[in-house]
Amino acid sequence: MRATSRDDGVWFTLRDDASKAAQEAAIRAALSAQRDRLERVEIDVLSDDEWPGEACAAVRVAEARLAAQRRRSTSLTLDPRSDEDLGLAMALAPHSIGGSATDDTGALVWDANDTGTSAAFRLASSEVAAVRAAVERAGGGRDDVVTLVSHHLGRRRLGYDVVGATAPGEEAWRPPSRWRAYERTVRLGAGPEVWEEVSTSVVSWEVKARSGFRVDPPLHGLPPRAGDRCWLVARAGPFRLREPVQVIETVSSDRRAALAYGTLDGHPVTGEEAFIVHREDDGTVILTLRSLTRPGRGLWRVLFPAILVAQRLYRRRYLRALVPTAPGAGQQDSADG
Repeated sequence: MRATSRDDGVWFTLRDDASKAAQEAAIRAALSAQRDRLERVEIDVLSDDEWPGEACAAVRVAEARLAAQRRRSTSLTLDPRSDEDLGLAMALAPHSIGGSATDDTGALVWDANDTGTSAAFRLASSEVAAVRAAVERAGGGRDDVVTLVSHHLGRRRLGYDVVGATAPGEEAWRPPSRWRAYERTVRLGAGPEVWEEVSTSVVSWEVKARSGFRVDPPLHGLPPRAGDRCWLVARAGPFRLREPVQVIETVSSDRRAALAYGTLDGHPVTGEEAFIVHREDDGTVILTLRSLTRPGRGLWRVLFPAILVAQRLYRRRYLRALVPTAPGAGQQDSADG
């Protein structure tokens, strides 16, 4: 019985600076790892470069098959269930101008183009490790295999110059001038159980997640780190708003935990936001929200007044996001500038 594609997986690609050997290894390893759920593979029997010696035998077999089909096409259809066909695909794919594979639902899950220099694979969680291991054996690094989302995000710039100005590790905050600054604090509860729960949640995007946002790509249980980039996806009726951001700093200590992130080009606003929890000497656990905001670029600048209205709504959600899981919640103090 063939595996079904119930695990949709996540799209991965190779870093721009990955070696040719790493690219070839990833293309082959993804095809091999996905084999049990593949239905069809298409490979163009054309290359931008001369076919390497190790691929020439496969090229001759592929060209003979195309000639036998008596149709004008350079695209060879292969059955991944056949060992011979899979071998042809593995030999040709890293050097072909184009290749693709679909699963048993007809969805594209593997794509290799431009003589192996452009490739993307929709990998289930059990397949990612196999591809990364193959890349390492080829002399590359595990970090050569990145999500397609983070690859695209890597080309965006931070949209502001006061990076780290929300000071998530500091008790006192002096926001920079000429920014719309906001700080508000609420009491979440008291005791070690409350602290354990909220200190873990705050550094895992839970304030955003419980306020209606989705993190893309998913974390898969891994804590965010400074420099990580993702989309924060909010739904408004039938529409989805995708906000590109970068993690600026995370804090994790016995008394303080925090996550600060900054906006990348294309975000509706420009600036930085931090979610901070700390516990006082008597065990009281406090949540503090800090943000610095300016209008975004282009059309977002025109929409800035409407964005501020939405921002106030979400801030109320943020301040309540961790409260339902902790007893004795209540507002302690606030400041808004």
